[in-house]
Amino acid sequence: MDTLMIVVIVIHASAGVFWAGSTATLANLGPNAGSSAERLFPFQMGSAGLTVLTGLALWAYWRGGALGTSELILLFGILAAVIAGAVQGSIVGPARRALAGGNSAESALHQRMAGAHRAAAGLLTITVITMVISRFF
Repeated sequence: MDTLMIVVIVIHASAGVFWAGSTATLANLGPNAGSSAERLFPFQMGSAGLTVLTGLALWAYWRGGALGTSELILLFGILAAVIAGAVQGSIVGPARRALAGGNSAESALHQRMAGAHRAAAGLLTITVITMVISRFF
């Protein structure tokens, strides 16, 4: 394994841990997360993008065109991660903008963001599980 792949793995793991960890934390804080969810959102989406891009690079390097059981398990995890990012981007992003614009329904917007984080946290948990178990198939 060359140095570049080690760097890609470190970036993938670090960005993924931040994305999944911050999402799970905000999901557990629920509507009490308040401005934390708003402040973390750009960093979460940046981490999501980095995680997916480096994951694709790792896939191309190690998996290539193979499509066995292990790859199908990983594809399921990739799909879960992409859906998690889409959920966060499509729900938390607009709610964050509405809050910044002075929307008076602050509590409802925080509830909406908490629900999105809960859904994304579940999906990212599936992603982590698939990455772990795919090695055994």
